[in-house]
Order: sequence, then C-alpha cells, then structure tokens
Amino acid sequence: MRDKLLGLLKNDFISGESLAKSLGISRTAVWKQVKSLEKLGYEIESVKNKGYRLISRPDTTIPEEISVDLSTKIIGKEIHYFEKIPSTNQFAKELTNKSVKDGTIVVSDVQTQGRGRKDRTWFSPKGGLWFSVVIYPNIQPRKSMMLTMAASLAVVDGIKTITGIVPRIKWPNDVLIKGKKVCGILTEIDAEPDRINFAIIGIGLNVNNILKSDLEKHATTLKIESGSNVYRVKLLRSILKSFDKSYENIKEGRYDDIRKSWQSYSQLIGKSVRICEGEITLEGTINDVDEDGALILKNDERTYRILSGDLEVLS
Repeated sequence: MRDKLLGLLKNDFISGESLAKSLGISRTAVWKQVKSLEKLGYEIESVKNKGYRLISRPDTTIPEEISVDLSTKIIGKEIHYFEKIPSTNQFAKELTNKSVKDGTIVVSDVQTQGRGRKDRTWFSPKGGLWFSVVIYPNIQPRKSMMLTMAASLAVVDGIKTITGIVPRIKWPNDVLIKGKKVCGILTEIDAEPDRINFAIIGIGLNVNNILKSDLEKHATTLKIESGSNVYRVKLLRSILKSFDKSYENIKEGRYDDIRKSWQSYSQLIGKSVRICEGEITLEGTINDVDEDGALILKNDERTYRILSGDLEVLS
C-alpha cells in the first residue's frame, strides 16, 4: 500500500479523496498511511481543502526507495529490509530454503554480527550499506571468483557514478580508496561438483558511518573521502544496476568482459606480492588473472595458480 501511495504523491497537491479513490480505501486510512510514511522519514505537507504533497524522501534503504527507477532485469526485484539484523548473509541463506527469486536483496541499517572472510568481524553501524544478494548463477564452482569480481566492479562503478571517486580493487574481495579499505565482499556458495546451486554475495560498504578508532588507520568511509554525506539509496541503486549487468554477463558466459574490467581497477599485473593462506606464504610477481579469476603468480621456483589468500603488494 505504501509504495502505491508514494507513486501517487507528487510535488503538487493531490486531494485525500482522490488518493482514497485510487487506493480503494477510506480517507481516514489514507491519513494513517501518510503518518506511517512520515515515521519512516518522508516529509509530506498536508493542507486543508488541497490535500497532500510530497516534500522530500528519506535516505532510508526501504524497498519503496530502493525500487524507485531501479530498472534492473534480475537484481532487486524482491527486497527484504531490516532496521537491525545479526547478519544479512545469514538471513539470505535462510531465504534460499524458501526458493526466493534470483537477485533477491537483504539490506539492514545495522548488523550486530556482520562477518568478513575467515569469520572476521565486520563492524556494521548505522550510516553504512550492509546488504546481501541471493543469486542462482548456474555456473561451475571453479567460476565462483567471477561472482566476487562482478560484485567488486559493481561497487566501484556505483562509487564512481555517485561520488566521482575512483576506487581500486584489492584481490580477492576488497575495495580501497587511497590504500584504505572502504568495502569488503563475502561470497558464500552452495555447490555440487558441476554447478553452483546458489550464491550469496554479502557487501559491506562504509558510507556515512563513523569508524571505530582502531579501524581508522586501515579503513575509510565515503563521507571522509568526499567531504560530505553520500546519499545511500542512490548509491545502492547504482551498485545494483551495475551488478545486474555483470550478472547477466556471467549467466551468458561473457567472463572476459568482467576479467578485463576487473584488471583495469586492480592494477596487479606486474606487481610483486606476498600471498598468505594458512601456513603457506608465497612471494612472486603477478603475471595474469585467468579465465576463472585466479591469480597467476610466478617466482624463481615455478608458476602458481592462486584462488584464495591474503595479499600484500610489495612493489
């Protein structure tokens, strides 16, 4: 009902009687719906004998706002919003048991148990963008890195479009601005030997949130880098639109488009790096990123194909 009411409310006045007729409810019910919108942060002017008009919209990631002009083919057709939730990835995983739509979004203003790679804690206070996307890509498990690449490209594209800032991508799942982490991506998959049944792409993006003091050395926010608040809803819509295009490429097997775009923002080719995974540490030069998204690392001993690990650029 709220989204229908928002579709009718414009900058010009519309009478309560007209709204009631269009919505098939009483004028009292219209008034109650208006009040519910105001509680969400919408500014709506009410004038006797004129009716209602919409003055401003909130920067709140509710479905009614995210879906405005979203125009995606798959991503974001179903949206679940929470003010607070332990983990959007965990809730998204529960939704897969109910066969939710391909491209379903779970978004929350706050996460109390946000996670990064290797179960690292992800600080997720109010003011950031914390969301997960459920997808059914129907691709081979060896291509799963392409999902993370597509997501990181979507974040970069969204940040560029909304703020003008050009971030860089740090393999395998971070987005950086001036060397500081602004976004982390956690991709979780359920797979059989020959296909991915579903994947959940969790994205944590520092936007207008305040960082804890112990994070300030290595992390940043878009507000810090741009010097002003960033409209989170517009940023989220931009990211979803970009991911929708990349996801279409993946479903149609156009992996090379993603790989080339990712390389342009990663700038790892030719770099001397150290990669640690468990007790194994490798050093060498990155020669390429292959068709599955694996790094090709070469040193004096041999050439390695790397699919996971913590990377440090040495030179």
